[in-house]
Order: sequence, then C-alpha cells, then structure tokens
Amino acid sequence: MTQVESLIFSLRHPGLLHSRANARRFDAHLHATYSLVALKRGTATVRSNRWSRTVHAGDVFLFNPFEVHSASAEEPVEYETFYFSKEFLNATLSAADRGESLNAQTDVLPRCGETAGLVEALLDHPGGNSFAEDIEAHLAKALRLCAFAAEPSALAAGTLAHRASLLIRENCTRAIRTGDLAKVIGVHKSHLVRAFKTAIGIAPQTYVRQVRVAKARELICSGHRLSDVAQMLEFSDQAHLTREFKKVFGVPPGALSRQLSAGAPHPQFPGDANDVQYSDGGVT
Repeated sequence: MTQVESLIFSLRHPGLLHSRANARRFDAHLHATYSLVALKRGTATVRSNRWSRTVHAGDVFLFNPFEVHSASAEEPVEYETFYFSKEFLNATLSAADRGESLNAQTDVLPRCGETAGLVEALLDHPGGNSFAEDIEAHLAKALRLCAFAAEPSALAAGTLAHRASLLIRENCTRAIRTGDLAKVIGVHKSHLVRAFKTAIGIAPQTYVRQVRVAKARELICSGHRLSDVAQMLEFSDQAHLTREFKKVFGVPPGALSRQLSAGAPHPQFPGDANDVQYSDGGVT
C-alpha cells in the first residue's frame, strides 16, 4: 500500500509540476508526463517495466510518460520529483535532440557535477513558497545528460499490449471495460489481461483508472473543480476520484487543487511557484 508521510506540490508553470515528499512506499503506478526524481536522503528499491535498481541519496533517475513504476524503502526517504511535459523537454534539449515523441533510454543518471548540483540546490531550498531560479537551471542540465530515442524503449509498437494501452489513452475520459477493449482489439479477454500485465506491469483495469487519474491531474492543474473532474472522467463520484488519486500520489487531490481554488496565479516560466502541503494531518 502506498505510504506517504508528507508532500508539497509546486506548480512552476503549466509544463512543470514539482513535488517534495517523504515516503516509504509507492505501489505500481504511472504518470502521463515525464518524471525526474532526485533522492535527497535514504535508500530505496525502485522497479519499473524498463529498469530496476537500488537507489541512494544523491541519485537522480527518470521515468517516461506512462511507464509503470513502484518504490519501497525500509525507512521513509526524502526526495523531489519534477513532472514535466514533452514541450518542456523539447525546450530544454538541443534542436538536434528534439522530437514529438521521445522516450528516455536513461534510468539512473551517472553521478557527476550536474546531478550533484541539482541535489545540492534542492537541499539548499528545503521548504517555503519559493522555487529558486537555479533549481530549474540545474534540472535542465540534468536532462541534457539523458539519452532519448524516438521509438518506445520498453513496449514494442504493434504488440497487443501497445495497441491496448494506446486505445486506453485515446479514451482517457471513459471508464472502458476490459471486455470491451478485448472485443475492439479482437482477442479473448483473458488473453489480453495476461499479455497486458506481462508487458505493462499492471492489469488493464488498473491502467485505465491510472490513466484517468493522470488526466485528472491535468484538469485540476487547469483549475477545474474536483466534482467536475470526477464527472468528466466517469468516476462514480468525487470520493472515487480521491481514492484512485491517493493510490498514485499518496495524497488526496485536494492537496493539489487548493492552491488553484484559492485564486493563486498560474505563472508562465519563469515565475514563482504556488505551494500546498499535505501531511498525515491533512492539507495546510
């Protein structure tokens, strides 16, 4: 079960969401954006359908959009995550490296001055309502260390699981059933479930719910009310959305939405972040 002790969200600008957290465990989950994680304190075991390693304080590692991953640690670890769009990535990379659909080949970045600079900058700014300009500069330097390719790195195009995952993402506002998905693809339901779980790492219905949670995060960051988001994405009610959101982030969606509903501006890069904190006692 996902266990998060504390979490702070910062919306830097529409293409970059940032979180600061202490957590012990994350069940298998995904994000629709790229995710770069900087581990500040502790040791954790990280697994994805692309790589699995033990990471330590000072490590920086990367996940692709929709890459299923999980993490666990004996003691809570302190880390920060940057969720960034393909537009942000393209703006960061050199012209020769840009592309419409880039998949990271890098998992844990090599330790060097750039990764150390990012971790040190994060340690120098442990809290508050600021997102230092130098942190985004260090993030850009770290991303330029990564290798990207135009083709999928872990899921071959045209396979059964690839076709199913694309259909789910293309219908992200619908609570699509596994049987209906299998019928569209033209295979038996049980065969689809086995092939999908082997290739992706989670069952089709879990993937459906988590893709809708990823869309929910996007809508919340755009200023939509939680009740409207739940209805738009065919969750049975707001409580259902909250349960599924917590499985991915370890916190309720209100931890992300309160800063937006308070009327805080959404700055374009560059600008100041808007922070909201969640702990076991609730949102503050």
